[in-house]
Amino acid sequence: MTTTRESDPEVVTPPVMSRVISALSGWVGMLAVLLMLLSVNIEVIGRSLFDHATIWVTEVSTYLVVVITFAGTAFVASRDGNIRVDLLLDRFSAVTQTLIRAALTWISVFIALIALWKFSSFWMESLANGTRSWSLLNTPLWIPQLSVMLGLVAMILALIWRTPSALGQIAYLPALAAIALALLQGSGVFLGQLSVSQNLIAQAILVSASAALAGGARTIGLIALYVLPVIALFLVTRDAGLTIKSLALISILFFLLFAGLPVAFALMGIGIFAMIFWLKPVTLNSIGERAWTSVNTFELAAIPMFVMMGTILVRSNASGEMFAATQAFMGRLRGGLAYASLLASGIFAAVSGSSLATAATMGRVAGPEMMKSGYRAALAYGVLAAGGTLGILIPPSIAMIIYGPMAGVPVTELFMAGIIPGLLMIAAFTAVVLVWALIDPTACPAADGMTLREKLTALKGVVPFLLLMAMVLGSLYAGIATPTEAGAVGVLGAILLSLFRGSLSIEDFIGALEETVMTTSFLLIIAVGASVMGFAIDFLAMPQALVKFVESLALSKLGLFLAIVVLYLILGMFVEPISMVLMTLPVILPVIAAAGWDPLWFGIVLVMLVEIGLITPPVGMILYILSGVSQKGTTMWQISVGTLPFVIAFLAMVLLFFAVPQLVTFLPVMMR
Repeated sequence: MTTTRESDPEVVTPPVMSRVISALSGWVGMLAVLLMLLSVNIEVIGRSLFDHATIWVTEVSTYLVVVITFAGTAFVASRDGNIRVDLLLDRFSAVTQTLIRAALTWISVFIALIALWKFSSFWMESLANGTRSWSLLNTPLWIPQLSVMLGLVAMILALIWRTPSALGQIAYLPALAAIALALLQGSGVFLGQLSVSQNLIAQAILVSASAALAGGARTIGLIALYVLPVIALFLVTRDAGLTIKSLALISILFFLLFAGLPVAFALMGIGIFAMIFWLKPVTLNSIGERAWTSVNTFELAAIPMFVMMGTILVRSNASGEMFAATQAFMGRLRGGLAYASLLASGIFAAVSGSSLATAATMGRVAGPEMMKSGYRAALAYGVLAAGGTLGILIPPSIAMIIYGPMAGVPVTELFMAGIIPGLLMIAAFTAVVLVWALIDPTACPAADGMTLREKLTALKGVVPFLLLMAMVLGSLYAGIATPTEAGAVGVLGAILLSLFRGSLSIEDFIGALEETVMTTSFLLIIAVGASVMGFAIDFLAMPQALVKFVESLALSKLGLFLAIVVLYLILGMFVEPISMVLMTLPVILPVIAAAGWDPLWFGIVLVMLVEIGLITPPVGMILYILSGVSQKGTTMWQISVGTLPFVIAFLAMVLLFFAVPQLVTFLPVMMR
């Protein structure tokens, strides 16, 4: 054990079991990614080459999505990889940050314990009733559902053992007892079943005891500082009208996010507290069902596949060579590296399908180059943030894959519809850089040009991406693979190309698997939290009230469109894009239908609106990704300021597509 200062809590090295759980969590997640990659490609190759389709791949891949999500949570927690809003937290000293993070971790533990309690009850019900899937496999559902329960237990243990403790392992004993209580109460085997309120109080006492033993009075004081105002607001508004309750939920969400509570736990916690204080206790039972159904979807298998494709390209240095190729043609221009970054982001987006992967990749590759060349940090990382938003606009797109089935729109048509808007967005961002360079030439210096021979030689860096684009989009439009399967085809292509080039080692491949598990798990666990919160919102009939409110305003179509834009701008500041799509579509789609708008057109507009959320504080995840990969000295404030001109360009293009919807629908109509 090592001590930072005499007055600070002693930091304990995580016990052996903690390291074992973290490693096991990561390896199980990586194995699930590999099995998904193999099984989907077996299906595609067997069906297209040998006219032999399987009956198991879709269902097994769906269960593997669940395994990656929940098995990976301990891996994410052990590395402190959960997304949180650090704008205020970063202003405190290192010692104070440690204390605050410990308090927030114990709050997260309590929320996760409630989820474990209710999911273990849901699992036991599936086991007792012999519930099976409706597929040809007729799988007993308790088997894949077991991965959820084990994953939650592992995550809680990882969270507990990350907190500093002055007393060593003895401080964690009450929290371990809380895990046992959650499992026993959920399974119904504990003698003398406790009521809901008794169970909640028991869990709170056990978690508080561990927090007190580990961190002392200061940790308990911080926990009370965060929790008591939330409870008070829920109690005060218990009998209030729907408008007041809606404002209370928004206020609590702001408070928890700015406090630094991880986004997944903030969303889930709001849902749980709403069920406890505003709804009937029985509604807590929905947590188990929501945790299962929110990620038990085959379409979500595209997420780990597209993420892995991007990480392989990064680790094999293909992305670096591709940036060098674009840099060769743009270098002589003032701001040439910024233009090259936008072009490279567009090319990378066309094969990765992920904004986060695009931003992380170009942040590592192009960010240091621009800073070394004397670019102002705001412009350099503003460009990279804007380029990252192209990830789910230029096809293939994870968000489009999710939107299509929900809106009844063919995903292939959505992909076609995104091409022209994606190209126009690149042009708009280029215009922003041009204007910025004219106003402030010192923000982006010119670079040395290259000879024609050097430019032609550099073009080889684009070849792997062109081949991958042909594989991914070609397999789609040729009918060889579905949009979800195309991601696995792309990963296989990325591996083969990297091996052919001799640029992918075993260590790089394992690292790509680790990043895939990390990214997929923290994204989809946010979707789980959003689903739990969404249940409470739906139960309170807030979406229906919103629709009625909008209808009562008797807005023109332009007015309605602007209201939707404002709604998504506000939500985008705090909610992860995929979760935002899942949360809002049940409410928004009826409004769109009533307005007579084409759901194909709106799908592209929706993707653009949620993309803006990725680069707007406080939750804009691209901002945090770029902050994490940026060079020392680059602050979150500089990155946030740098994105503002690009946000304005984004909004201008959204209005253009509203005024001229044919820019979106032209290619899909022609394809028909």
